[in-house]
Amino acid sequence: MAPPLVTDDPAEEEGQTPPGSPGELFLTFAWISMQAFGGALSFMERAVVRDKRWLSPKEFLGLYAISQVLPGPTGISFCVLLGDRFFGLRGAIATLGGFLLVPAVGVICIASVFQHFQQVPQVQGALHGMGTAAVALIITTALRMGRTLRGQRAGMVVAALSFAAVGLGRLPVGTVVLTLGIASVVWAWRSLGR
Repeated sequence: MAPPLVTDDPAEEEGQTPPGSPGELFLTFAWISMQAFGGALSFMERAVVRDKRWLSPKEFLGLYAISQVLPGPTGISFCVLLGDRFFGLRGAIATLGGFLLVPAVGVICIASVFQHFQQVPQVQGALHGMGTAAVALIITTALRMGRTLRGQRAGMVVAALSFAAVGLGRLPVGTVVLTLGIASVVWAWRSLGR
C-alpha cells in the first residue's frame, strides 16, 4: 500500500489554493480597501478565507494574531505577512500597495470635500451611521473568528480575559499584551514542547 501523499504546501493539504500572482494579491487588497471604511478585518477574513480560500480559518487567526502584536497598524502588518507568505518581498509590496493606494487617494478626495461640507447636518449624520456600521462589522468578525477557537479552552480564556481587560477594565492594550500576551505565549510554548 502506498504511503499517503504529503505536500510541503499547507494550503494544498486543506483544499486551499494560493494566489496565482502578486498582481492577484494587489487587486484583491485594492478591492478590500475600497469597501473597508472603518475597518478592513471583516473584508480581509471574507476574501482571504471564504472567497479566495488562500488560508484556513486557523491560519488566518494565527496570522492576524501575529499582526496584532507587531508594531504599527494591524492591517498593514497583516498585508506584509500575507504577501510575504506567498511571494516574498514582491508579494508583500503588492499586497501592501493594493491595500494603501486606493484609500490614500480616497482619503485625500474625501478630506477636501469634507472641509466644505462638515457643518451640514446630513454629513454629520452619515458619519455617525458609518461608525455604527463599522462597530457591527467588527462584532460580526470577532464572533466568526471566535468560532475558530471552539474546543480550545485556553484560547477562549485568553480572548475573554483580553476583552475584559481592555473593553471593560479600560487597561491599555500595551499592558495587556505585555502581561497576558506574554503569559499566553509562554504557556503555548510549554504546551507544544510536551
